[in-house]
Amino acid sequence: MMLCLTGLTFALGTMAQTKAVRVESPIVTEKDFMWYTEQKEAWREATQRNPQDEEAWQNYYDAARYMTWWDESRNDTTARQVIREMREAIPNTYTYNKCAYMAIKLGHGEGTDGDPYAEAALTMLPDDMLLKDYNEWVCYLAMKGHEERMAQMAKRFFDSGLYSETVLRYSYNELAGMEQDGIYLSSGDAAIIPKWLIQVGMGMHRDKTIVAIPFLWVKEYREWLNKKLGIKLPEREDRDYQTNDAYERDMLQTIIDRYGSKVYFSSTTPPKSMEPWKEHLYNEGLLLKYSAKAYDNMAVKRRNVEERYMLEYLLVSFRPDWTTGQRLSANYAVLLADLLPYYAKHDQKRYDWLMRLLVSGVTNTSLDEENKQQYLNLLLNK
Repeated sequence: MMLCLTGLTFALGTMAQTKAVRVESPIVTEKDFMWYTEQKEAWREATQRNPQDEEAWQNYYDAARYMTWWDESRNDTTARQVIREMREAIPNTYTYNKCAYMAIKLGHGEGTDGDPYAEAALTMLPDDMLLKDYNEWVCYLAMKGHEERMAQMAKRFFDSGLYSETVLRYSYNELAGMEQDGIYLSSGDAAIIPKWLIQVGMGMHRDKTIVAIPFLWVKEYREWLNKKLGIKLPEREDRDYQTNDAYERDMLQTIIDRYGSKVYFSSTTPPKSMEPWKEHLYNEGLLLKYSAKAYDNMAVKRRNVEERYMLEYLLVSFRPDWTTGQRLSANYAVLLADLLPYYAKHDQKRYDWLMRLLVSGVTNTSLDEENKQQYLNLLLNK
């Protein structure tokens, strides 16, 4: 027992000496559970040295909540405690109101209504907002159906230059492959946010409607979407839904019933959200298109690759990119490898061009060699 206690004391002592570094979102730089645990302790000590340091409190909270990616039970308890400590130290500040809102949204805050905290924080926005600030507020405003305010925030976000160019390019190509007035369905920050930035910041593909599936659970968002699409999404009380999946399926079915073949799912959409329609989803490159009838989707896929997608950026990487951006670059190999046999038979020049792009999209990332080889094997086996 003494040995165990001594070892634990040594481990905690080592942890406390860890240098505190900014805690980024895992979509930017993904770390492991131990790293977030060490950073939580490092930033906790920083808040104790200077209880008014909002940056320290923000990183302390972020480290605690990102621990949930590996251990949800521990993070829930830890994050709740951080919010309590923050309320005592820096009430009526931007950072506290922002984190209090996030905590309620994520299920480890005090109370159930986070909107007052969000609106309070939005009156105190710092001039030099971080990526995580923009991410939070552009999503909040979209989720609450505040279209004009969201557009203003998205424009400011785009103009800041903080967003990954690689992720923006991938999203641009997704949008470019869609038909006029298409409906894009997906989940996740890196699937949804860059498309808003392209529409607002660049003024492109504004005819497409970007639907964040998780937001469908929010009444204000449903009301906004009903008006925009001219539909009536079901309310939970409309019928006795036995599961959350059944309710989500009904909402998505309402969109599909109205728009049919104009509906697209991202390849990164969770499979369970697409399961009810899997027999009617056709791969057109980066997206899966709904169609009640079979058609030559491979011809459309070739058109997208040859005429609509901008792929040359895969050839050269000029700076380190987000973890998510690198995975998306490598993902082209997964989604487009099935075109190689056709080009090998019918167009050798196009085959060489596409193979070079797909190989570069993998090798120019900083993924470990084992992961790179797995992607490359998809190409070499075609």
